[in-house]
Amino acid sequence: MKFFACLTFLACVIACVLACDPDSNNEPTCTKNNLNVPIRNFWDPTCYWQCTAAGAKAEIVRCPTAELFDSALGKCVSYKVWEWTFPCPQN
Repeated sequence: MKFFACLTFLACVIACVLACDPDSNNEPTCTKNNLNVPIRNFWDPTCYWQCTAAGAKAEIVRCPTAELFDSALGKCVSYKVWEWTFPCPQN
């Protein structure tokens, strides 16, 4: 049973890594699993994606003036402390 659970987890991680496209804007498909979760916009760090309803189109939410979205923290932070990170996991 543990082997099956580990295998399932590994398959999910691989699928997530393969699904990441650094050349896209990372606009999510809104599902019940990502509602009200801020999601990084790969093209513009001054905003992030937000889903408010399953099946709806993701909305762009702008960070306040002088702030950029930090995907590690999941929120907007001052541009003075913000650091760029590669959009997709590195292999």
